[in-house]
Amino acid sequence: MLMLLLVSCQTNPGNNALRGRITIWHSWSSAEIVELEAAFDQFEEIHPDVQIVSVNLPEDQFLEELIKAGQAGLGPSLLIGKDEWIRGLAESGLIRPLMPDDFSRLFFNRHNRDLTQYKGQTFGVPLSLAPRALFYNKNLVTEPPDTLEALLLEAADGNQVAFVPRFEEAYWGIQTFGEGLFNEPGKLTLEDSGFAEWLRWLDIAQSAPGVILNVDDQSLLELFASEQIAYYVAAPGSQKLISALIDEENPFEFGVAPLPAGPNGLSGPLLLAETIMFYSFTSPEEKEAANELAIFLVNQQQSIRFMRELNRIPANPSVRVDPRIYPIVSGFAQQATTAVVIPIYLSSELLIAAGNRAYASALSGLLTPTEAVCLFAQEVAAGMEDDDFEIVLPPGCEGSNEQR
Repeated sequence: MLMLLLVSCQTNPGNNALRGRITIWHSWSSAEIVELEAAFDQFEEIHPDVQIVSVNLPEDQFLEELIKAGQAGLGPSLLIGKDEWIRGLAESGLIRPLMPDDFSRLFFNRHNRDLTQYKGQTFGVPLSLAPRALFYNKNLVTEPPDTLEALLLEAADGNQVAFVPRFEEAYWGIQTFGEGLFNEPGKLTLEDSGFAEWLRWLDIAQSAPGVILNVDDQSLLELFASEQIAYYVAAPGSQKLISALIDEENPFEFGVAPLPAGPNGLSGPLLLAETIMFYSFTSPEEKEAANELAIFLVNQQQSIRFMRELNRIPANPSVRVDPRIYPIVSGFAQQATTAVVIPIYLSSELLIAAGNRAYASALSGLLTPTEAVCLFAQEVAAGMEDDDFEIVLPPGCEGSNEQR
């Protein structure tokens, strides 16, 4: 019996019994692929009967190619893509939900659940996070401001600040004046959100000395890289762009800090995530291997690899980011703790389009902030398809407190 048990253990070595071919699609850059391929090589060394085939696609073609291949039954075993794709891919049946035992609960905190859950099921595992935060020039700034009032004082004192005044890019100030738009499940609450107050603050700030609000983000980035402004609000992807533009003969060091708080509390930028998702139509063998590869890519060791080599903000909540070793990543990681997730059941395209019109209308003087928020809510209500979704409008706004 002992010999039989020993033979059984040798022929069923748990995860080492993984086998098969895994295809993975992504849109990582050439420099990033080096680290991704190194992770694949390590996984294949642990599981010698698994072959990983990596396909790199341009970001602007990725989703179209994925849908085309998926509908033809030729989708990849797993893909690394945007969390905002989950709703459409899940509704079309192209990605599969995770089973309760597929992944450890340790990979999911509140944000990770909100980023991946749709209609009560989990459709992916976040790999890295991308909240906007405050870049600052360390040659000009000793301690970045932690309140909106202090930011205006800094700007007036010569340390100019710049950011894009649109819904996605400048969402971060809404909850500094209120409870935010998505504070209750199944609701879009405008009544005490702080949206109108934030638009009112922006309207005043755009005329304040040292504050630059402009939709030309590339120009703002160039101003920061050339040290013409001290503060710049941007996502983690701007790090490489800034570094590439800094004058090599007169370089400066930049830092990243959480965005300033307001009278009602901490800033809350929208939280975006790069997420691992799984194709629906795979064999049991391929499914098991794909699950194990995803677990491997988000584990502590690989998360630290991507953080160390690529400055990616780990989504794995068990990874601790030491600000002394990873100061840039630490700034974004701190910001991620107060960031806001657009619920998957809402159309992010609809919200962003309506939100951009609200920002433009209020800051151009076409509408008052209250009127702009009212119009935003009405547009979202008109475009919603979910009859169980409730929109709470501000007092005095036509159709107030209607339930759709």
